[in-house]
Amino acid sequence: MSDYVDLHNHILPAIDDGPRTMNEAVMLARAMVKAGYDTVVATPHTFEGRPTKDLILERLAELQNELDRRQIPLKLLPGSEHHIEPQIVKRLLDGEILTLNHSHYLLLELPMLQPVPIYTDQLLFVLVSHGYRPVIPHPERVVDLQKNPQLLYRLYKAGAIFQLTWGALTGQLDPGSVKTANLMIDHNLAHLFATDAHNFASRLLVVDKAAAYLNKKLGPGSAELMLSTRPRQLISNETLNLPPARKPESDRPLKKMFSFFARPR
Repeated sequence: MSDYVDLHNHILPAIDDGPRTMNEAVMLARAMVKAGYDTVVATPHTFEGRPTKDLILERLAELQNELDRRQIPLKLLPGSEHHIEPQIVKRLLDGEILTLNHSHYLLLELPMLQPVPIYTDQLLFVLVSHGYRPVIPHPERVVDLQKNPQLLYRLYKAGAIFQLTWGALTGQLDPGSVKTANLMIDHNLAHLFATDAHNFASRLLVVDKAAAYLNKKLGPGSAELMLSTRPRQLISNETLNLPPARKPESDRPLKKMFSFFARPR
């Protein structure tokens, strides 16, 4: 396949901890195309409205022009990865920050090492009441969610959906992330997947293995749903048809998920 859509990607140059230069950004773009992607939502880290919406759109246009000039078949769409903070709703209503391709889906990052803020449930409720659907990236890496899997379900009931990292399915992340990713899959809490790529060698080359694992675990077609069908619905601002989630009952030991890749092919 060559029609993948990546909803979470740090491809823009000199704006966050992604590529430092235009050439590095072009290298990442080439790697994305080689991995099967034709569309990428550029989602640089933002906090308290910085970098600005205008700067993100400027860098996006510059990189797209360079890719077009070099005939690299990758379409870039606007977005940002907003770190959670109390003023996000006001910034959205004032038109200061970007959603995913101007849709009603908003990438909302939780702190990975600190506790989830006490106002998170209320913020999710307010975002939903204003017509937005918060998408929480890499929840499997959030220590508070690893320790309290029932909190995942609570945030889901408050209106959030979850976007996992492909690397969590191939053991590239820490054991806690691997365990939480599998728990989320088992309970229909894994709604989207993305590379979260920061450079051309980061998490791209595992996509095929991760897709094979997902098809084995959930059945044929599951990877295509996560790589193409569902993300295209999102960037088109369509309502996602998600299966009912189940509340995790308790913590469970790490599943054996690497033997599938260890077998000869």
